[in-house]
Amino acid sequence: MKRREFIKLAAGTVVTSVSGVKAAPLPRDIDTAPVKAYLRKLMPTRQQVDDFLRREQGSCNLSRNDGWTYDSRLGWVLCNSVRGRGVDGTIGFYSYEPDGARKVINHPDKPSRIHTYGNSFTHCDQVSDGETWQEYLAAHIQEPIRNYGVGGYGVYQAYLRMLKVEEADPVRHVILNIWDDDHYRNLDSWRSTRFGGRTFCGYTLPFLRVNVAQNRCEKKENLLPKPEDVYKLTDEDFVWQTFKDDPVLHVMLALHGGRDAAEKLLPTIADSFGFSPNEFGGGAPEQAIRKMHTEAALFASKNIVTWTEQFAREAGKDLILILSFGQGNIAAALRGQKPFDQTFLDWLKDKPYPVIDMRDAFRAEYQQFKTDINTYLSRYYIGHHNPAGNFFTAWAIKDRIITQLNPPPAIKRPKVP
Repeated sequence: MKRREFIKLAAGTVVTSVSGVKAAPLPRDIDTAPVKAYLRKLMPTRQQVDDFLRREQGSCNLSRNDGWTYDSRLGWVLCNSVRGRGVDGTIGFYSYEPDGARKVINHPDKPSRIHTYGNSFTHCDQVSDGETWQEYLAAHIQEPIRNYGVGGYGVYQAYLRMLKVEEADPVRHVILNIWDDDHYRNLDSWRSTRFGGRTFCGYTLPFLRVNVAQNRCEKKENLLPKPEDVYKLTDEDFVWQTFKDDPVLHVMLALHGGRDAAEKLLPTIADSFGFSPNEFGGGAPEQAIRKMHTEAALFASKNIVTWTEQFAREAGKDLILILSFGQGNIAAALRGQKPFDQTFLDWLKDKPYPVIDMRDAFRAEYQQFKTDINTYLSRYYIGHHNPAGNFFTAWAIKDRIITQLNPPPAIKRPKVP
């Protein structure tokens, strides 16, 4: 791909993205006092913003924000840190290559043919360097696999990071890993708005505005494009004026504000996402709002995957899509419940590249066990995957990955006489 064409693609000129998506304003009859109180509890202190902006600090050259640090285009990236919540109550060590990839342990002297993108289930939070599924798989195939996952990313952020990294250091094979919450993150303009509290990555990010009825998906840049802008999140008036009409905020107010708030906000949310207020009717308004939010989020991911397919095709890359899930959604799958992302799965059928749904691997293995579901899953989860969960992931996907490689990895090549 020529550089000019690459830059046009990265700038958002994909034909499936159409501008002009408008969010409906906060209804006039809503009591604004609890809305302002909700927004106030999300606001960082100036010290927290300092820690977010300053990257590594102190004599140990580690982050004071658990590794998350500001990036104007992507919202945030990661830098060296030590965090708690590791397996068996241990601390985890997180370090990174000069290009931002997580530290390469296996075969760092060899060129990589595979780059991986996604959120914390790609980055592998809660395990130390060397305990990621990329490193287990790299040890098996005897070549490095670079890990560009970042905790807190949605699908759109992962896609944007893919464009940035592949422009500087292109490879043949790219893996996009989508975790269950990543769909919703596509629509967040300020991550804390949906999480309902402060987090280390609770800042603004590039996001999408969608209107499903009009088949529109508009790309939006980070609302705080300069480091000094992040301090605006400490300004209550700025926060109110900037986010009071955010559709994700409206969803959260409706879901946590009781039946009256849900009834008042239902038409506004439907208008923002491009649905009829009665499209998912018949039940409580909260149920309809959850369904609207889910389908709008899945619609956003369909657009991002379409852009990723176009990028891979024009850049001559092989794409692999992996669907990862938290313990709750894996447990639901093992109980035989209908997937929350069924419309996304239906859309993915018959794709010309590998689509690996990790629910299938867990279903297959669980048939060999007689224990209850939660006891079984505790082998692999501590919030994120523990090292055993990452090894399970590597082994579940290895054959699909290996068959894509040409020439095949060393473990598959004929022996030299």
